[in-house]
Amino acid sequence: MNLFLATTILLTLAAPAAAGETCSLKMMAVKGGVSYSHELPAVPGERASYAGPANKRGRGPQRELIFNAMLNEAGEGGFRLDYQVEVAEEKGPPRPPFQAQGKVPLRPGKQVLAASAAGWKLYFRLDGEACAGERGWEKAGTLSARLKCGKLSYPVSFAYLTNEQYMTVLYEEPAENTVRRLTVGLLPGPSAFDGTFQLQYVLNLREGGQVITDSQGKVLLAPGGGSQHAAAGRGCSFTVTASR
Repeated sequence: MNLFLATTILLTLAAPAAAGETCSLKMMAVKGGVSYSHELPAVPGERASYAGPANKRGRGPQRELIFNAMLNEAGEGGFRLDYQVEVAEEKGPPRPPFQAQGKVPLRPGKQVLAASAAGWKLYFRLDGEACAGERGWEKAGTLSARLKCGKLSYPVSFAYLTNEQYMTVLYEEPAENTVRRLTVGLLPGPSAFDGTFQLQYVLNLREGGQVITDSQGKVLLAPGGGSQHAAAGRGCSFTVTASR
């Protein structure tokens, strides 16, 4: 397992729940016309995990999934999901094409786009009588970012909550015997009275043995306030926008 997904979700566990309190949590990773999915039984306050073949739809290679989840009940605000997802090659070297982790609010019966990166999209849906009922919904904002280095351009977005960490890792093979690896980490800080917040970011892009960029920094964002631009190493730029 990649170290990115081996990190334990450090949250207090609730007492075991009865079988009737189990919800259904479905994740689906999509790229182009192919989707990879799995459905987990999820109990609020307990961890759930899966490692094995994905349910594939569409024309594309079969892949493996690692799916770690922690469903938290947020009172009248619905549910919050801590997630770690890895879509891996079924065979070959350990270079998973898509990994993502973060935290997203869920509303039972509604599919949520939690993350996207370079053509990949990650969705979650929560169902089941144990999670139904009249609840409010804590609406997430959206962080939309783009890293550009020469002709390379990587769009990344997350449904976000402040004070939570978000990360994606991508592997590509642009040519035979050449591996490109991208890591983007985002941490939106607490909101000020006017809604602005500081975003910390970490960027790393490598191709083979060459480091194209390895940078980090901070930008001040206001939801709906337009894009912010930051340097991201020689020949690279980083643009990010927050919206609600």
